[in-house]
Amino acid sequence: MRNSNGFAVCLTVAVLTVSGLTVSGAQAQSLPGVDSAGSAMSGMTGGMGNMASGAMGSMLPNVSSASMGNVAGVLSYCVQNNYLNGSGATSALGSLTGKQDVTSSSDYTAGQQGQLLTGGDNPFSLSSLTSGIKKKVCNMVLDRAKNLI
Repeated sequence: MRNSNGFAVCLTVAVLTVSGLTVSGAQAQSLPGVDSAGSAMSGMTGGMGNMASGAMGSMLPNVSSASMGNVAGVLSYCVQNNYLNGSGATSALGSLTGKQDVTSSSDYTAGQQGQLLTGGDNPFSLSSLTSGIKKKVCNMVLDRAKNLI
C-alpha cells in the first residue's frame, strides 16, 4: 500500500522484520502511517525523513533482558573495537568479567562477536550497523553493565 507521497509504508515494517528486529504493536503504531496490526493506512502524509527518524528509535534494541555474560561480551566487543573508551567502560568490563562463570558462558562468546542477545529468536548484530549507531548501542550496554555491577 502506498501513502500520499507514493512511498510503500509496509516496506518499513518489512525492513525492520527482515533485519531481525521485532516490531510490536506499540512500535508499529509509532511508525507514521502504520496501525497497531502493522498495516499501512492510506491517509499517511508524512515525508520519508519523518519515517526514518521514527523508525530509528524502534531499531535500537532493548538491552534490559540481556544476560550478564552477554552484556560483558558485548562490552568487550565495544571496547576492543573502540566504540567505547575510558575508564568507565574498562572498569565495568573488569567487574563483570571477574564474576564467576561469566566468561565461560556461550552468551559471553556471542557478545564478543557483536551479538546482543535480547531474548528474541534472533540476536541483534552490531556488525551491520553504522559506527554512530554502534556507539549508541554500546553506551546502552555500558549503562546496563553498570546496573548489573
